[in-house]
Amino acid sequence: MYPISNQEIKVLDSRGGILRLRLRSRESYMSQASLEKILNCPNLPSLPAIAVRILELTSDPDVSMSDIAREVQQDQALAAKVLKTVNSSFYGLSSPCSSIDRAMGYLGLNTVKSLVLGFCLVDTTSQISDGFDLEQHWRRALIGATGARLVAKTMGGFDPEEAFTASLFQDLGMLAMFMSLKSDYGGAIAGVPHRSLCKQERDVFGFDHATVGTELARMWKLPPEIRESIEYHHIPEECNTENKQLVRLVAIGSRICDCLDPEAPSSAIRTLERLANQWFRLSNDKVCPLLDEVRDTAKMLAKFFSQDIGEMPGTDELMAKAQEKGLEHQLSMQREADELAREAMVDGLTQIANRKRFNAELKRVYGSYVSDKVPFGIIFFDADRFKGVNDTYGHAAGDAVLIEIAKRASDAVGDRGVVFRYGGEEFAVIVEGLDLSACGEIAERIRASFDSKDFDLSGVDGAPDSLHVTASIGVSSTDAASDSRLSSGEQVVHEADECVYAAKSDGRNNVKVFGRFSQLTLNQGDVKSVQVNKGTGTVGTKGPRILLVEDDALAATLVISLLKRRGKVEVEWVKTGTRACSIIEAGELKGDRHPCLILCDFNLPGCNGHEVLRVAKCSEDTREVPFFMLTGTNDSHMKDESFRRGASQFIHKDQFCSDINRWLNEVIGNSSCAA
Repeated sequence: MYPISNQEIKVLDSRGGILRLRLRSRESYMSQASLEKILNCPNLPSLPAIAVRILELTSDPDVSMSDIAREVQQDQALAAKVLKTVNSSFYGLSSPCSSIDRAMGYLGLNTVKSLVLGFCLVDTTSQISDGFDLEQHWRRALIGATGARLVAKTMGGFDPEEAFTASLFQDLGMLAMFMSLKSDYGGAIAGVPHRSLCKQERDVFGFDHATVGTELARMWKLPPEIRESIEYHHIPEECNTENKQLVRLVAIGSRICDCLDPEAPSSAIRTLERLANQWFRLSNDKVCPLLDEVRDTAKMLAKFFSQDIGEMPGTDELMAKAQEKGLEHQLSMQREADELAREAMVDGLTQIANRKRFNAELKRVYGSYVSDKVPFGIIFFDADRFKGVNDTYGHAAGDAVLIEIAKRASDAVGDRGVVFRYGGEEFAVIVEGLDLSACGEIAERIRASFDSKDFDLSGVDGAPDSLHVTASIGVSSTDAASDSRLSSGEQVVHEADECVYAAKSDGRNNVKVFGRFSQLTLNQGDVKSVQVNKGTGTVGTKGPRILLVEDDALAATLVISLLKRRGKVEVEWVKTGTRACSIIEAGELKGDRHPCLILCDFNLPGCNGHEVLRVAKCSEDTREVPFFMLTGTNDSHMKDESFRRGASQFIHKDQFCSDINRWLNEVIGNSSCAA
């Protein structure tokens, strides 16, 4: 219900008295004027005198049936209609009634009253002209009234005739609104489903037909139970008066009418079952028989009211339709779920598989490798200097490049693997069932697809027509090294990722394969001196010497590769912390072996980097040598402890590799060891 405003409208009732009506909701001056116009309209329907008199008589608890019978019999046409209806199979009397007195004796006062009021209401509205679907109105009223009456009879404890009468009057406000507003009202509700009428009316006029019908019922002095049935028939859950169950009977009759509409949605019968069970404890197996009875009975009743309520589907048809619609709905929901699942696994920009899909596939292929030894490989790559594309030409150009990378990579891979957007400009490929050599060939095909033809950016404002794009690619697979190294699929991913760093360090636009790339430094003993050079220096010419303590062969090779860019550098690589400590303590780092810098990983076999640092600071040979602690984490406690022990720098490996010149320039460039 809507909150009551502080404004009132004064309206003359049918007997000249003043009614003060409060509007429900956010009415404007125009909506107040419209409601007042409706309630004071000279064309407004009014109950015939006979109906008014019957209501007055039945409100008196001491009235006799003969007084009421006498009143009805004064209108011979009305009395004939009542008797004809009473004697029909609708009421199922064992013997016919020849008088109103006997009809009331057999069926009770309320039965005769409900019929009198019903016939009077039909006669009152017969003057409505074209522009209002009166046939549809009475279809809903009669089917709803029949349904409410039968539910009341089935459940017991309710007056079926009271439910019948209240249902006939529930949409009285619609008739009043049309007779007053004519085409304005007809146009406003045209094509609007009945369940949406009240909202549409409030949006257009500021009030709805329930409000109008309630006030008109008050003007007609209809009993409170009928007024409240009109007021709450669209919102029965908000009725908390003693007439709550009657309101629910009217509402359930309306739901029955919904189900018997040939165009009813499949949800209508499910809604009816739910409400019938919730309100009246009526089980689902009783709903379909009830609908069949309502359909047959309403057709009969409509004839007595001279109304054509059209055809109504049988319950078999209703259930078949509900099942069909239910199946359609289920399939639709499944399609939506599949689409949502697909979207959740697809990158929105490039329309290839995303990181979430990559994680799921990696888990699957690693499971197949563990259980059935099905090999798999990972190809990792990203666009070289991609940040410069965004910074120089804008993100639209960057997006165009990423889309083209995804397309070319997918074409190059074909059905031999799946391409994923791993994140940003990073892409990955999972290849299943192929060895390292085949994975390397696919990686080279991907690289060549970028390098062989410039990317078309002619459709991007502010960008050149074409742009040369390359990628650095890393490859690893389950057969790249010993099986014992693999504790998870992420290990293969990590190896491929490390190879990408190596590819970038080696000038970009190339492929590094884990097994081949690290072959020079794998299984070479605990200590390996690797001399590298660049430029005009000759091989073997000694330069600044660095002691590298690193147990990861790939990481060590990556650092050595990066050092190429600095010119002549000699690196002595030690694989374990224990071996490094032994070399330092034995005084072996003198003369030609004296380092200008110690690069030490924190996590080492035997002893950690802090132990190597302690030994280095205790030795006269290495006490003054800069000591860089390299880690894979940003642990602040570890960092503080390293500096406390005398470390010169505490650097994350990624940061060190991404800008090695920055970290080494001061140490080597100004070192007395420099060549």
